Amino acid sequence: MGTWIWIWICICGGFLSPKWKWFRWPERLVIFTFGLVFSKGLMTLVLQNLSSFLTDSLNLKLKEAITIVNLQEGLRNMLQICVALCIDAYLGYRWMLILSSLLYSAGLFLLALSVPGGERCPSNCFKELKHTSFWEGLTLVIVGGAAQVIPLYALSFEQTRVDKIPEDYEPARVQVGCFRFRVKIGGWRNFLQKVIRWLLFLFLRTGALTSVYGFFFYYDKWQQHFFQSAVAIIIGLLWFLCGFPFYGPRRLQRSPLSIMLHTLIAAWQKRHLKYQINLDEEDQNHSLTDHLELLNSAAVKESPADDNLRRRWRLCTVTEVEQTKLLLDIIPMSATFIVYGMVKSLGNTFFIEQADRMHGGISLVVLQLIQFISKSAVNEGYKMVFEKRIQRIKRRYSDGVKIGIGMLTSILCCAVASQVESKRLKALKKKGLLDNPEAEAPMSKSWLLLQFIFLGAMEGLAGDGIVNFFGHYAPDSRRYAPVFTSSLTGFGTILSIGFMAIIDYYSRFRYKESWIGESVNESRLDLIYRAYVMLAVLNCFIYAYVASSYSYDNIIGRPENEQEIPVLEVKQQEEEEKAAGDPQNKQEQEEYQLQRMSVR
Repeated sequence: MGTWIWIWICICGGFLSPKWKWFRWPERLVIFTFGLVFSKGLMTLVLQNLSSFLTDSLNLKLKEAITIVNLQEGLRNMLQICVALCIDAYLGYRWMLILSSLLYSAGLFLLALSVPGGERCPSNCFKELKHTSFWEGLTLVIVGGAAQVIPLYALSFEQTRVDKIPEDYEPARVQVGCFRFRVKIGGWRNFLQKVIRWLLFLFLRTGALTSVYGFFFYYDKWQQHFFQSAVAIIIGLLWFLCGFPFYGPRRLQRSPLSIMLHTLIAAWQKRHLKYQINLDEEDQNHSLTDHLELLNSAAVKESPADDNLRRRWRLCTVTEVEQTKLLLDIIPMSATFIVYGMVKSLGNTFFIEQADRMHGGISLVVLQLIQFISKSAVNEGYKMVFEKRIQRIKRRYSDGVKIGIGMLTSILCCAVASQVESKRLKALKKKGLLDNPEAEAPMSKSWLLLQFIFLGAMEGLAGDGIVNFFGHYAPDSRRYAPVFTSSLTGFGTILSIGFMAIIDYYSRFRYKESWIGESVNESRLDLIYRAYVMLAVLNCFIYAYVASSYSYDNIIGRPENEQEIPVLEVKQQEEEEKAAGDPQNKQEQEEYQLQRMSVR
């Protein structure tokens, strides 16, 4: 343990040393997020296996556990859009990261206190939960988890985004130890950014592997899992606070959602007017399109002498009106992404319950690790094999094709899960264990391998494709593309609760028994999976129709090409000033002058 602490001190001391001139301030400040990035990886399996904690430790019924898991996951994703609005308008990234980390760690501490003293509750503990700190802890985890994602990513990975190398850079010789390289200055700069980015991924993966190790050997020690995660977040927050004085002032700005609300209100208030050429100076080079022309009235000036129209939400610029049109255009396509969230929720609920009631073979943690590998491998494989070819032929359809393949994969995932569950129930029936809620089917967990692979492939194709779609067609896509994706996924997870209620009502009305029993052995998950297959097939037809009629001409570019908001800008002194100065200035030729930039 002491060795790792000394290695950590040496790495951080090297980055912060004034003599380390290769790394400029935006990259140096990223190291203060290493602790929180590690804790983020450590939390990977804690919330993903929450259903196992509810059914095994708290002895809740299957329906109750599934509802709680889907509710916390759905709200945690949906609240990200509210967090983004709060960051833009009030708190900024740093204060939101501090507040969210405090709430997150407090929630985990309360969940640790709610774990029963023994191995599990002797009976159903749902009514007794109100006498513990479970609900308060779960609420804080939902709010803190939702509020931490955006600022943590913005202050870590976003600050090391590699820009394109300018073509006018001249090659230069750089010496590292006893090696000399001939590289472009821009290329060397990008290499340094990649080094910091690799370190971020190293800390994230180290946290995830630590979580895998903990669940592999101490799966049922839930109090230990919650407590360790909370301590890791607190330590990461303390390290982040060490770099707080180095950041510049907050930078607040309007979000595309507030702009859309502003435009809709202005258009409604002036719906009786018609658009006329009466623009501000900033709109002289822009023109309104005929599409959704009802919104054009928001740009009409009723009295040019009145400068307070904007304050009363009665006037918008042409740019704001066109941004609102872009957001409204993507609503039909966005509605077809909801089913992706519904199918994705199966991986954190029913798939885990299946694995807990199967004997031997691969561990559940290994299956989840294979799911992550499948997600990354399929995503990278699609980029290498299909994406460049599709972009070469018709670039604008690349995102739609990727999402469509991912939706087809969701059908295969649910179909395979249904077949495996049918085989598991037959094995239980053969042994006469169907009525035993604690019985494990005499078949290996390896049977679940294929459905976890398909689930990871669906996330890699449909999930990444949805992010790219919003990145190409939504305003301010660099900040809001992941937010829109998470919100839709969370909304689909919430809707899965209603879909389960419909299935339960249908099974009781039609077959006089519920398909969702008190345990997974007393349920008919195979029929539930078939219902999801039919839902996914129907959604594929709807998506094909909407995607074929969608206009892909209004692509606004790629998120990586948008202007970056730096934390601190480091400005090198002008060569002319150095040449005209005294010898002391010549000795300071390699030094940099800090210029504070506003940061959110």
